[in-house]
Amino acid sequence: MAFVSGLGGAAAAGSAAGGKGGLSLGTALAIGGTAFAVGRALQTGAAESSAAEMQAGILREQAAQEQRLAAQRERDFRREQSRLMARRRAALGASGVEAGSGSPLLIAEDFAAETERQARRIREGGEIRATRLAQQSELFRDQARSARTGAFLGAGTALLSGGFRVARTIDPRLARIT
Repeated sequence: MAFVSGLGGAAAAGSAAGGKGGLSLGTALAIGGTAFAVGRALQTGAAESSAAEMQAGILREQAAQEQRLAAQRERDFRREQSRLMARRRAALGASGVEAGSGSPLLIAEDFAAETERQARRIREGGEIRATRLAQQSELFRDQARSARTGAFLGAGTALLSGGFRVARTIDPRLARIT
């Protein structure tokens, strides 16, 4: 409000000075409106950019966390399967079956191969989820860049259109140009 009354005071001072060389109320309002529109465009763009960058950072951290969790789940799975295999070998040994040949050996090899496949699936699942999160993060970073670019374009547009409004208040002949 003080800004507007300050502009009104400047316009009144210009009118009191004979109207020559001072700002008319229309000119002062056009200048103030232009400054406000430029500031609003820049502020909005900065806020949107900041929010998008924050979201991108959150998603990057989630991607890293997903990789850590997948690695931990893989280690836990491998450890549990190793314990299970050790219990099977112990049971076979206790029953007098030779675990190093024949069917018990084939079963152990199949078990080891299946354990490896499952462990890779766990790791790859985490990598896929982490990649998706990282891609979403990049989309937000692109959105942040676009918001900054849009802010400058919006401010430039406001400045140009406001400048034209100011020029029309100073030179009424420009009013015919649209």
